[in-house]
Amino acid sequence: MRKILIVAATATLSLSTLSGCNVTKQDWGIIGGAVIGGALAPVVFGNSAWYTIAGGAAAGAWVGSYFGKGMDSSDRSRVGYTLNNAPDKQPYKFMRSEKDSDLTVVPTRSYKVNNQLCRDFQTTLNDAGKTVYDKGSACQQQDGTWQVRA
Repeated sequence: MRKILIVAATATLSLSTLSGCNVTKQDWGIIGGAVIGGALAPVVFGNSAWYTIAGGAAAGAWVGSYFGKGMDSSDRSRVGYTLNNAPDKQPYKFMRSEKDSDLTVVPTRSYKVNNQLCRDFQTTLNDAGKTVYDKGSACQQQDGTWQVRA
């Protein structure tokens, strides 16, 4: 238990020193995931060996990175706006509230599935000098909203 407290204290200190830097949502996800994974691994596996904590931290960082790079609700609204208004291959660029951050959405193809309008799209997220590319496909629902296809 003492090792867990030391890991948590070290992570908290690291977070407080990083708060002055330009940290992205993905960075926060990695840090938070590593802290949570490192703290939970000994509880889950009943073993507080260093390799259990390190493995839990690594797994948590990977999961945190995945969720941290995801778009927030305002980004999803921007994608929906673009899918409603932009023709295929027409990029729409949005400035985000974060400093030095923008999102570009490009619908790439429109088609129908079971008489429902669907569109493929690409996103480019530039956040503090880091660029994340993603592709997706969404279909328009009866209420006009877009649902991303799996």
